Amino acid sequence: MRFGLAATFLASSLVGVSAFAPTQSSWGPAQAALFSTVEETAVEAAPVVEEAEANGVAAPSTGALSSADIKAKLEAQLAKLREKDSKSPKLSKEDINVVFEDEHIIVVDKPAGVLCVSGKDGAASLAEAVCESFGCEMGRPDMMVVHRLGMDTSGLVVFAKSMDAVRGMNAVFRTRKIERKYEALVCGSVEKDEGMINLPLMRDYEFPPFMRVSTDEHQRALADLDPSEVGKKTP
Repeated sequence: MRFGLAATFLASSLVGVSAFAPTQSSWGPAQAALFSTVEETAVEAAPVVEEAEANGVAAPSTGALSSADIKAKLEAQLAKLREKDSKSPKLSKEDINVVFEDEHIIVVDKPAGVLCVSGKDGAASLAEAVCESFGCEMGRPDMMVVHRLGMDTSGLVVFAKSMDAVRGMNAVFRTRKIERKYEALVCGSVEKDEGMINLPLMRDYEFPPFMRVSTDEHQRALADLDPSEVGKKTP
């Protein structure tokens, strides 16, 4: 995925999406019609499940959820992500493509496959490389961070070089005075050249810690689970 960021210096926001938006019951006709394709896919998948079971092959789980199952899936996935994070390469100053720099901020073109910010394990990151190569008055790479991109995403990242810049950029991002543009490769066929997908999102309990479209069915599946075992960020 490719991410672009622009401003006036970082101008008006396009879209804000809540990870805990209302579910399907509050959708209008347009959203319901769009989501029907997802429902149809689920219906089409039913014979596949039956055939797999008939042949003695493990089929996707359709039974009741348990807190233990969700927690186990989350821990297994997080272990995989930590292993992936550990492979983030260390960048030199020559590796960093600076798009803009002044005394307040520096904007760099982040390559895919590099962490924006180091985690607790101290894996190499873009913030670390920028701080070591260009410096900042705070003296710490984590203090330069005002937003971030995922490890697999390339695109523009803004780092603050002073506390005044940190406060100013935080305000700009917090008030969504930002235009964000993403480019991505997707599966399937797109009928129109442009349009809007306006669907509520939730944490994907089948494939944590990722996100998925939220439905009443998925919300009901989580209703009776123990939040202390599942985790606060699962629903």
